[in-house]
Amino acid sequence: MEEHPFITLLGLKITEPVTMLTDFILAAACLYFAIIIRKCLKSTKAKKYFVYYFFSMAAGTFLGGLFGHGLQAYIGMEGKYPGWVLTILSMYFLQIASMFLVPDLDQKYKDKYKLFSITLMIVFLFIAFYKNHFSYVVYHNMVAGLLIIPTFAYLFFKHKMLGTGWILFSFLISLSIPYFQLNRIGVNRWFTYHDVCHTIMLIGLSLIFYGAWLLHKTKNNEELLKA
Repeated sequence: MEEHPFITLLGLKITEPVTMLTDFILAAACLYFAIIIRKCLKSTKAKKYFVYYFFSMAAGTFLGGLFGHGLQAYIGMEGKYPGWVLTILSMYFLQIASMFLVPDLDQKYKDKYKLFSITLMIVFLFIAFYKNHFSYVVYHNMVAGLLIIPTFAYLFFKHKMLGTGWILFSFLISLSIPYFQLNRIGVNRWFTYHDVCHTIMLIGLSLIFYGAWLLHKTKNNEELLKA
């Protein structure tokens, strides 16, 4: 069994402290992004799901850092499960946000896409719990990304929708995450592959936030965002 680095703080054994810290940084950033979008931008269906995305990412990274890494010596593998669920749920919200950005999309297609996305989420969660391994959460996000990337590419190249280019760029950067995650490539035993992935995630999430902010602040997008 892999031995994780730890420190002792106030009598508690804190496992993978750097990973817990980088998770907390991600959580704080996502919470900030969600609050800014919720308070400052006009109301659209897409905006609502962007907010859900960042809130679920904030909760998932916080719980993942605290229970899945920091306190895993006391909680065990079960401490990772809330983070797994919320990570997959967050990608579902981003899928739906991208769908609502597409202009003149038939409601029947929207309903079918939602049902497919929910089914995809449930299937991968079942496999992740059955196999008891985070890699299936990564696989879900890869599949979801394959659906999200063409949507934002279409919005950027076809409709010239400002903001979508930044979100598309975010996914291009984030394509490297599974490589580091699945091959466990880190800097050292303290700054592990988790922390490398968290660093890339922070860049990607910042770009998604900026893109979502531009989407709802730019007059050129007003007509497309009424749907």
